[in-house]
Amino acid sequence: MTYVRCSCLFILCVMFILQPALWADGFRNPPDTAAALGKSGNHMVWVNDPSAVFNNPANLVDLPAPQVQLSVLAGYSHADYDGRLGKTDTERPWSALPSFALGIPLADHRFAVGLGAHLPFGRQTRWDSKGVFRYTAPVSTEMMVADLSPTLAWRVTETVAVGAGLDFYYGTLRFRQLLPFAAGSRISADADGYAFGGHAGITWDMTERQRLALTCHAPFDMTFKGEIDATGVPAPAVSSSDVETTFAFPTIVALGYGIRVTETLSIEAKVEWLQHSRFKSMEIDAGANAPLVNMMGMSRMPQNWDDTWTFGLGPEWRFARDWTFRAGYLYLQSPVPDGAFSPIALDVDQSIASIGLGYQRGRHAIDVAYAIGLFETRRVRSNQNPLYSQSNYEFDGHLAALTYTFSF
Repeated sequence: MTYVRCSCLFILCVMFILQPALWADGFRNPPDTAAALGKSGNHMVWVNDPSAVFNNPANLVDLPAPQVQLSVLAGYSHADYDGRLGKTDTERPWSALPSFALGIPLADHRFAVGLGAHLPFGRQTRWDSKGVFRYTAPVSTEMMVADLSPTLAWRVTETVAVGAGLDFYYGTLRFRQLLPFAAGSRISADADGYAFGGHAGITWDMTERQRLALTCHAPFDMTFKGEIDATGVPAPAVSSSDVETTFAFPTIVALGYGIRVTETLSIEAKVEWLQHSRFKSMEIDAGANAPLVNMMGMSRMPQNWDDTWTFGLGPEWRFARDWTFRAGYLYLQSPVPDGAFSPIALDVDQSIASIGLGYQRGRHAIDVAYAIGLFETRRVRSNQNPLYSQSNYEFDGHLAALTYTFSF
């Protein structure tokens, strides 16, 4: 096993990876910190903590001192299905998502360096193994992408700062589907992959109280390679074979505007464009088990996702010397069209409403936040798999985050 792979696996073990599916936005996960969640993800214009590594690297020069930050986000996500197959619901609704960030300003805040580790993309779904999907869809799917990101920032002038970071991605993919051949027959896969990318940001102080910020995360493709195992399945299936598939992750461009209304009240608005249309199909090469995968309709699954926009607003109020109140709203569009919707990629248009509270004393800062998903009913009327047509999905989701920041 290579040093790089050992390092990636160590990071994943430390981060006890599980992915909340509340933030239905393709494969993208929710914000990493309580400050960001408290503003419903509208945290790129005025961000002045180490999470700027992810949200807007240009703002690393705004850090008041070297800081290290640890955060964990807990999620509850549940879905109910009602369709031509009957009724069922998802299991294991609780999950967690951690992150780490470090930021160090240099040369009187003209430069800064940062390092972060987080989970920008992921999705998990577990259906009742005795429910109506037991032979028609995977009862368990997990996809996770971790990102290790070294970052640099430079204050070009008194009013303009720029920043950029590299992204070293490591991902895992697993699924399990039951089969009707005999008791205990099933097929399961376990694969992993690597990819490289980058992101950048620029912040412009238009006036003493107004600021614009622009960020971009580059697209990347990740090829997952591993093994697919078949149990209790007749020939020509074999017990184990190689498996390979590729996911296309989106370009993400965000524009934010912020204004300091008073010395203690600031507001920022954000609009994002996500190029989900890069994800056109999911093809699974199962080697010797290709006939079995093809029989299951999984060898090539057209996706043809849509590009999407998100819109949000987040105020922040320092109402006392050591205390800050946050609130936020964000609207998310689902990129998944009815024709490609499936029980393993639950996604729906939704709104996010949130509140947060921050306390800072000396070198220590603690932030907490809560967000609720306001979901529309997902009604799928026509699908490439007739079994998934004429289906309704209801969702329930909640997020809570806790962040600790220490200043050196």
